[in-house]
Amino acid sequence: MTTFMTPIAQAEAQGTHYIEEARVYLMRDLDGADRWVIDPTTFGDALFSEYDYEPQNPECLCGRPDDCAATVERMKAIDLPNGEELLQMLADALGYTVSKP
Repeated sequence: MTTFMTPIAQAEAQGTHYIEEARVYLMRDLDGADRWVIDPTTFGDALFSEYDYEPQNPECLCGRPDDCAATVERMKAIDLPNGEELLQMLADALGYTVSKP
């Protein structure tokens, strides 16, 4: 039996930092159906950041605050993905291949 570990605990177990940034927003379908769809603001530009465009590390359990802060600073220089890049990241994580007609 595999025990579930949160990403925070996985980062701690691997001796790395847990840094988080953007969110993908879902919304109720505008056609009036009671179902979730991806908010169209996800597509085109970089993902929206609820953190005022700065990575956050308040849940990092690394125990090395100076090193963790330096990692946050490095992550600030990396652009957030756009919708198409997010699609590829999801496909990779789930073991799918994406092709465009």
